[in-house]
Amino acid sequence: MQITPYKLDARHQPGFARVEAVADNCSGIVIRELGEGTGHVEIRVTNRRHFAEAVMEAEQEAIGVTRRPLLSDGYDNWGFTTVSARGAVMVIDVESCRTRREIDRTLIHEHVHAAQLRRPGIRDAVLAGLRNNYGIDQLAKREARLLNRQVAAHEREAARLERFARQLRNFH
Repeated sequence: MQITPYKLDARHQPGFARVEAVADNCSGIVIRELGEGTGHVEIRVTNRRHFAEAVMEAEQEAIGVTRRPLLSDGYDNWGFTTVSARGAVMVIDVESCRTRREIDRTLIHEHVHAAQLRRPGIRDAVLAGLRNNYGIDQLAKREARLLNRQVAAHEREAARLERFARQLRNFH
């Protein structure tokens, strides 16, 4: 697992340190609960100001473009996970996550998404969605509805597993 700051201010160093301290444990919890691995994960830790930029950069790297998306979603969250050439890229906004508990829950949530990306067909579906959002290949309305339902189901699953973040409560 690679953890790097993305245009992160020194005042957010405690949040970055928390991500470094618990990321491996979050991955282990998700693997244990889902029975699925997360694969190679890169975590980019940033602040509110640079969050959307970091997400778009990760998406652009995934599909090989430099233009801005026509459609965007998730750029105002605390965390976001997308595909990468080697696995998954997570972007974590430690400024919006004001407490260690919020960082822990966000990391668990995003690790669930990393595991989901390894399921059959999911990576290809995410890439198709990105190509649609960036105006490369348009999805048919039926495909878009199916993808949106799948995304909603994945969000529900990730939200359910956030409760396991309490296992990190006494972890320093």
